[in-house]
Amino acid sequence: MENPPVEPDLISPWNKNVWLYGLRPPFSLVFLGWITLAQALASRFSLEIYLYTILASFFGLIIGAHYVDIATSKEKFSPFFQIKSREMLAIGASAIAIGSAIGVYMAVRWGILFLIFVAVESFAAFSYPREKPKLAHSYTSFGLTWGTVPFLAAFFIQGGVINLLAMGVSIFVGISVVAMHHLAIMSRESPAWRDALYLLKLYRYSVYSVALLSLAWRLMG
Repeated sequence: MENPPVEPDLISPWNKNVWLYGLRPPFSLVFLGWITLAQALASRFSLEIYLYTILASFFGLIIGAHYVDIATSKEKFSPFFQIKSREMLAIGASAIAIGSAIGVYMAVRWGILFLIFVAVESFAAFSYPREKPKLAHSYTSFGLTWGTVPFLAAFFIQGGVINLLAMGVSIFVGISVVAMHHLAIMSRESPAWRDALYLLKLYRYSVYSVALLSLAWRLMG
């Protein structure tokens, strides 16, 4: 690669289609990886709850938030894709609604306080990509709504409580996703963009490995 990428994941095979790229697989798998670790660390583990959590996250924060982001950032992505903004925005908003509905179902079935997390993440899924309010599109908000809060939510719905271990790890997760975000920015703006891409890849595959090993440990146990 001779020049820094516009986005670190705007590469083959993800850049073949805007709908595929919109899922942002390299970063979405990091998000799902931390959720997986959270549930593996809980005092009990239900595969059914895990699958519902992944499904809600997939609709609300992967399809939903990312499609809204691309639909409202047409100028940024139009050189690479033909974007149907209204269609993508409608699908994104619908996906957020589906993810929220799954979250409500989970709360009714396994823990009503989970509704607090559903409300926070539903708001973030729509407000962060649209940058309204501005505070929603800050490093602090990103760390909380794409790291700390989802981690605590996943831990809570699986185990029914939040303990000091979960709180401590969730803070680390929040800080680490902010670092990931900053590396993504450095990969297109810093003279050391190659180093940023390398560290970004190292971080991503570390999270994937931890997630897979923790899930395997739970399934085998």
